[in-house]
Amino acid sequence: MKTGISVKWMLLILLGLNLLETQPVTATELVNYTPGPPFTFNAVGGNSNQDFGTVNIQSDNSSGWVLKVRSLNHSALKHSSSSYTVNYMLTVDGSSADLSGSNDFTVKTANTPTCNQPSGCNFSVQGTISEGASEGKPAGAYTDTLIFTLTTP
Repeated sequence: MKTGISVKWMLLILLGLNLLETQPVTATELVNYTPGPPFTFNAVGGNSNQDFGTVNIQSDNSSGWVLKVRSLNHSALKHSSSSYTVNYMLTVDGSSADLSGSNDFTVKTANTPTCNQPSGCNFSVQGTISEGASEGKPAGAYTDTLIFTLTTP
């Protein structure tokens, strides 16, 4: 019984010492994407500036930040159970993003520390589906995966 108490006491001291050590200060680099709500294709008029969600970044890096985006389906919404696709154009905070390739596309940059914690900066993500793009396509769920990356310049 005495040994158990001794071990617990030693454990508390070790934890206390770890808490007193100073940790190096590092820059905060966080990116979070919140998808928008599901929507219905408008086959006649298209979907202009459709809400695709919001990307939030937090960066206090002294040299600024670079926000990049990539589409796994190369700027196409893919039907959930077939090979049908509907192409779209993406904008992030009003800046067009060419997602037709397989590389990351730079959509926003800053050369100074901005978008600090705790709230960071929010940028709207919108997609435009041209008139007739969904015409003749089967009903069902269409999806794409967007990958946002936050780096330093």
